[in-house]
Amino acid sequence: MITPLDALRVVLDNIEPIGEELVGVFGATGRVVSRPIKSLRTLPPYDDAAMDGYAVRFEDIKEIPAQLKLKGTIKAGDSVKSLEVKEGECYRVMTGAALPKGADTIVEFEITEQEDGFVRVIKPKSKGSNVRFKGEDINYGDAIDFTGEVVTPYRLSRIVSTGNVFVPVYKKPSVCVISTGDELIHLGDPKEGIVDSNSFFVKSLLGQFGIDVSYLGISKDRSDDFIQKMHSACEFDIIITTAGISFGDYDVVTNSEKELNIEWFFKYVKQKPGKPFAFGRLKNSLVFSFPGNPVSTAFCSFFYLIPAIKKMLGYKKYQHQYFKATLTKPLNKRNNRVHFNRVKVELKDGRFYATPFEAQGSNIIESIAQCNGFTMIEQDRLGRIDAGEEVVVFLYDYEFLF
Repeated sequence: MITPLDALRVVLDNIEPIGEELVGVFGATGRVVSRPIKSLRTLPPYDDAAMDGYAVRFEDIKEIPAQLKLKGTIKAGDSVKSLEVKEGECYRVMTGAALPKGADTIVEFEITEQEDGFVRVIKPKSKGSNVRFKGEDINYGDAIDFTGEVVTPYRLSRIVSTGNVFVPVYKKPSVCVISTGDELIHLGDPKEGIVDSNSFFVKSLLGQFGIDVSYLGISKDRSDDFIQKMHSACEFDIIITTAGISFGDYDVVTNSEKELNIEWFFKYVKQKPGKPFAFGRLKNSLVFSFPGNPVSTAFCSFFYLIPAIKKMLGYKKYQHQYFKATLTKPLNKRNNRVHFNRVKVELKDGRFYATPFEAQGSNIIESIAQCNGFTMIEQDRLGRIDAGEEVVVFLYDYEFLF
């Protein structure tokens, strides 16, 4: 069997963005920028006042105290084309007001005295104080390079300020999910059975990236039913299936793979949970076939699907980051698969601590709800891992921790 890190490499090697599109700024938040954007404005468009005060010539306030004749008031938005500060003069200006010709410094009100049409400057200022110079933020034609970055409100402010109405972004992939199993029932169905929670998990998980996952329903454990659903699924960029991927008599994905002509890049991974996980291609669609146990689907979705989706969406950084945490309780590892145990990670006194969930069965949904990370125990590590040892942790719920 392939190892988890090798499986992740294979997945990512077969993923690329699917193109770009232009979206309006009102719909750009959360999308990933696909190429640099050129500024359509110079900011500031002229030298202006960074605060309320007096626009003066620095030459006139070299010697303190200095007395200047007040010529008038300029507020933000006023035209200053016909205005000029000459020797011994000044203008009262408001924040954002354009500087009149000749002015190169703003003296704040707090260090002045005004009386009978004159302004007395009583403390020294350096040349250019409190002035925002033309183009110091950005010039017309300058590149704003957010390529591979998500449009946040902060980045959107930058884009809009430069006069851009449209943003080039990577296209979203189309994704569908099919659950399998005669034992499954839909949410709200009164009959006895297991509610199909895996599909809701996948929809919710990818919804965080702005992807609306299409739910194609539950396939019975019959090849004809599954094959029909998979033919419909071929119109999507990514097909996700849950359960039916082992070697049992009624594992419908395995039983249908030859007739469907699925090309598997790998099938089964040397990991716990999620050993029966397969990744392949069906026509032009990529197929992620997850196990049926909810914890296995949750882990495989986190470890493999999220980086793949991020790369397809154009993220510059799509790989998971990990860190080390100190175990607060011992773990026991009984086989040579790579183990990803659910842990609750906490930050105390500048150190990370990881507490394993008591029950690590892949059917214990409570473990992923109560925890916030997976600790990775390498395949060649067997037996007891004592409390106090440092382990590698992949965090899946940052809000929970920070």
